[in-house]
Amino acid sequence: MKKFVLFTFIFTTSYFGTFAQEKVSPEIIREAQRNVCAINIMHEVTGKSSALGCGVVFSSKVKDRNEYFIATAFHIVKELLENQDLIATISVFDNKGMTFLAKGVTAKNILWINTSMDAALLILPRDLKPTINVPANYEFSGLANLKRIGDPSWGEDIYLFGYRWINESSFIDIVKKGILSVGTTELPGYEGYLVYLIDNMANKGMSGGLAFNARGVGIGIISSYVYETNNQFLKSDDLTVCLPLTMYFNVLSNLIINNPELIKEIVGE
Repeated sequence: MKKFVLFTFIFTTSYFGTFAQEKVSPEIIREAQRNVCAINIMHEVTGKSSALGCGVVFSSKVKDRNEYFIATAFHIVKELLENQDLIATISVFDNKGMTFLAKGVTAKNILWINTSMDAALLILPRDLKPTINVPANYEFSGLANLKRIGDPSWGEDIYLFGYRWINESSFIDIVKKGILSVGTTELPGYEGYLVYLIDNMANKGMSGGLAFNARGVGIGIISSYVYETNNQFLKSDDLTVCLPLTMYFNVLSNLIINNPELIKEIVGE
């Protein structure tokens, strides 16, 4: 196996102690939960699911209109590109915690993919439906979306948030705590791309979920973890690989600058 390379070497006793004493508050976890959507890829006719996972919602202006985007893992939405009979239903939260559904999401909503890095970026349609009848005086204040991102520090406590799917239509919250063990560009299967390794394994269904620190700063998207042995790629049982959120934001900025009309065409007027 290739040797991992640490992306930072600044590490002192007092520095580590600062992070070790930090505890995540219930408010930070609640905020993270609202920023994470649930993605169900299903057959349009039969309704049978072919992939279940998560994504992280964030927003940006496109031609003076606020649009919502989802950063996720490519393996969750891969089949949307391969099978035209599949659609996605995405559950998102507004700023008040009410759940809305984006139904009929197709491959056209996928703005960007990087198969080597297991990364994908989608745009949400504007036609969202609440899952319950909202009060007559309810005012929609926008979707909850991740506003703070940054780069992690070696040894920092990192929290992983995603969903455990009970069945094809229901899921529960999952939170796990780990430590940023390493940042590397030499991970087998992700060579050449910076990824973060957290020393706790995410559950099945948490792919595309959010990795964040005790201050609520988002640092990455949950992918998976593979390692190479005897020319085979195997899953680890004690590590999670996270893709840097800063990478997704840089990609989106370039897309908005270079393809605003395409984005406008996808979501419509």
